[in-house]
Amino acid sequence: MSKAVFSVTVLGTASAMPLHGRHHSAQWIGYGSHYFLIDCGEATQYQILRYSLPWHRLKAIFISHLHADHAGGLAGLLTSLHLQGHVKPVYVYGPLGLRGYLEATLMGTYQMLRYPLHVMEVWPGEAEVCIWAAADFQVWAFTLRHGVPTLGFRLVEIPGSPRLDAAKAQSLGLSSTDIARLREKGTIEWQGRRLSWDDLTLPPPLPRSYAYCSDTVYDERLLRFVRQVTMLYHEATFLSIQRERARQTFHTTAAEAAHLAKAARVQKLLIGHFSARYKDPLPLLQEARAIFPDTLIAEEGKTYLVNYV
Repeated sequence: MSKAVFSVTVLGTASAMPLHGRHHSAQWIGYGSHYFLIDCGEATQYQILRYSLPWHRLKAIFISHLHADHAGGLAGLLTSLHLQGHVKPVYVYGPLGLRGYLEATLMGTYQMLRYPLHVMEVWPGEAEVCIWAAADFQVWAFTLRHGVPTLGFRLVEIPGSPRLDAAKAQSLGLSSTDIARLREKGTIEWQGRRLSWDDLTLPPPLPRSYAYCSDTVYDERLLRFVRQVTMLYHEATFLSIQRERARQTFHTTAAEAAHLAKAARVQKLLIGHFSARYKDPLPLLQEARAIFPDTLIAEEGKTYLVNYV
């Protein structure tokens, strides 16, 4: 399997109001030479420039839903790419209504782009759908419950081929020519025994994966989409004392995010999308860790590696 670096750089952790030094939702995802943006709140391009991220190398932008704190910066970012001389195609994926939203925003400001813009609307229903794929990486979309068409995303590397166990090959006295012949033929006769390629290989490491769930009510149906991911990002807008407010606004509490992570047996939970009522998000972290200890708080400007412990 590729030893590509798989990382998440958090650009925004606020919910509706960008207060207390926090910005609207956006995350920069890197996997090897692939770069993606998930959500694009109004300060996203500022944050991209602030942290010197290679935005001209973006492969795709994924928008969870069209609320302003998740999509309000999209037209501005696309326009700035145009002004900076970007010429490669840009692919934007999002829920129903995305195409009309972008057309109205760009046409309303009389903005023509110098590069091809491809907008794909996605609606998986009760299933999930692969929306972006390369030989080594895929992005899947699934439906969240937020009162408006909303998507979650699962980004996963593709399992590689079994690896040669060099130590075992050496212990058997196999030469590089023998190994090449075994790789080509699958089996060879060796010192009176039939030796197969599988006898000399190690299984590839578990594929790493990252799931993004913002915004949504607590929904156990998500377990099928996020089960055993390496890292789960899940909104934690409120503390449990505000559970009723979370229901009314189609959001989740920190405790509920932790319960989902525990039930899904994920490696790590990353929480964000904090209500403006919490100047300090530490109580949200404490509430989640009481249920799921391997919880991290999303910090703007910080890069998290998606690796198995």
